[in-house]
Amino acid sequence: MLPVIAELLLTLACAVAAWLALREQQGWRALGFGSMGVAAFLGALEYGGIAALSEPHHLASVVSGAIGLPLIALGRLSGVPVQRALLLLVCMALVMLPSQLTLLSNLVALLIIAWPARSRRFGLALLGALLFIGSGLLIGTRGELAGIPRRDLFHLGLTVAVVAWIFAGLGSGVPRLPGAWAARHKSP
Repeated sequence: MLPVIAELLLTLACAVAAWLALREQQGWRALGFGSMGVAAFLGALEYGGIAALSEPHHLASVVSGAIGLPLIALGRLSGVPVQRALLLLVCMALVMLPSQLTLLSNLVALLIIAWPARSRRFGLALLGALLFIGSGLLIGTRGELAGIPRRDLFHLGLTVAVVAWIFAGLGSGVPRLPGAWAARHKSP
């Protein structure tokens, strides 16, 4: 039961993060969270007893693992259609790269996500990045830790990381001039 709950919590967190990203017109970020959410939802269905979804869940996890973080780091949908098509080709290439290069691209993406001024609350953005790294490198997905399957702890760690990014307000850290808020909101 815990695997299903962990996957559903990650699905919910990713759905909220994707919705908020779309609301702020951050289409690439929404696609990144969406890819993680789809993989998590397929995992919930697989661990809930639908064994036929084992392969689709694995494929969605591989794709999300390769392109999810870079898309979250990218954020806004901008540029001409040729630039967007080029970005999609780069994403497809990331899926086919060796795992060491994918890990490197994910670490760079995490640095970009946690960079100061890329969110309203830098500390939470950094916490989310550190939780993401810790979940992947320290917890992992094989074996058990204190009697709990590491895979479930991994998914719960990712969930907390995504929630931290939700509260950090990724992509909302547009620098403002001192006094700009007061100038726009003067009382009559």
